[in-house]
Amino acid sequence: MSVVKSKRTESKLEVVTKAIALSSYTIHICSNEKNFPKRYRWCLTGKIVDFTIDICNFTNMANSVFVSNSKDFHTRRQYQNKALAASYALLTMMDIAYSTFGIDDDRIQHWVGLVIDVQNLLRNWRKSDSEKYKDLK
Repeated sequence: MSVVKSKRTESKLEVVTKAIALSSYTIHICSNEKNFPKRYRWCLTGKIVDFTIDICNFTNMANSVFVSNSKDFHTRRQYQNKALAASYALLTMMDIAYSTFGIDDDRIQHWVGLVIDVQNLLRNWRKSDSEKYKDLK
């Protein structure tokens, strides 16, 4: 039985699955020679892929922290912040790639949309944690 779209809620791990989807799509885009010639892979695409992997890793690290005291809360928040910072760095690298290589507009819009989805989920997760653990701060 399916749930009506307006009544659906975000899954707790949706940010993790979206981060993985972003990383997978990024690897696909960066390995396509129509988007990035091979001679540029070492200087640009490797860094782009690294940022998406960082987002996945920091998101998983934050998710792995069981919060029972303020130190745990701050550790989890640091990983969430690092994931969010990596997503902004990724957008900068994507902007450089777009202006340098002229990636197709539809493709870049979809790609940026994936990053923005992950950013929104990370921000919502941080906000939820702040409300949930307000007594631990």
